[in-house]
Amino acid sequence: LAPKAHARAMPDIVDTAAGCAGATFGTLGGLPFDVVKSRLQASGGEYVYSGVADCFVKTVRAEGVPALYRGVLPALSSAFAENSVGITVQRSLRRALGVDEDGRPSVRTEVALGAVTGVFTSIAICPFEVLKVRLQLEHGGSSTPESGLVAEVRRLVAGEGLGGMYRGIVPLIGRDVPFNALFYGSYESLCTAFMRLRGSETKEQLGSGWIFLSGGLAGCVGWSLVIPLDVVKTRLQSGQSNVATLALLRHIAAVEGTAGLFRGWTAAIIRAFPTNAFLFLGVELTTRLLRGAGNP
Repeated sequence: LAPKAHARAMPDIVDTAAGCAGATFGTLGGLPFDVVKSRLQASGGEYVYSGVADCFVKTVRAEGVPALYRGVLPALSSAFAENSVGITVQRSLRRALGVDEDGRPSVRTEVALGAVTGVFTSIAICPFEVLKVRLQLEHGGSSTPESGLVAEVRRLVAGEGLGGMYRGIVPLIGRDVPFNALFYGSYESLCTAFMRLRGSETKEQLGSGWIFLSGGLAGCVGWSLVIPLDVVKTRLQSGQSNVATLALLRHIAAVEGTAGLFRGWTAAIIRAFPTNAFLFLGVELTTRLLRGAGNP
């Protein structure tokens, strides 16, 4: 195939590669805040930590800086799965439905595309999320990431079977469908607004700073509204509870109050901006690079 025809024949490969590149940028930048978020959410009503800063300080003092990257392998795996699947599905839907043929689509369309994408990403990332949460909640740091991961897989499968890898799938879908609807919907809508502001005809003409800002703000919007289901997901996947999703939501609200449902919110939002800003910057720059390489 000629270079142009070859590039057109494999758009999904470009999208998948872009998703993986963005996942690497985002995960390494945001993982310390994800570890803190998981520990705050799992602490329940015990109030082991007074807040984000206290959790950071206590974790580093007791376990060292490497503890902030506990669960890095499943986190990267989850991010690769989530973003390679998410970017590929979202862009494939756009091409299949022809939503970009007559200019940028409406906010309603962007939100709907994001919601459908969330179903696919939830199924793809659940096993990695279970492992990541359990590793992040371990205290003490003598084992290597690799040995810790292998040991956790063995414990989980021995104790719960393969079904344990999909523990918490219901709240995960309940979190990721609205999250992706808001996440992708906000990102694409912000890009459209900035394109109009800058007089750009295509997103490829939009500067890196505007992409960075759009991705960061989109992440903050999405995470602000789905934290209660993320709290439930964390407690189910950590093995702390075996009750149904709605029952656990009611229990947390009754025992810990509304604040319990938003435990880890600050860490999630602080993490959301750089993680998703770097995610979409990596996605867009990789896409431009690979598509440019396909042109003579």
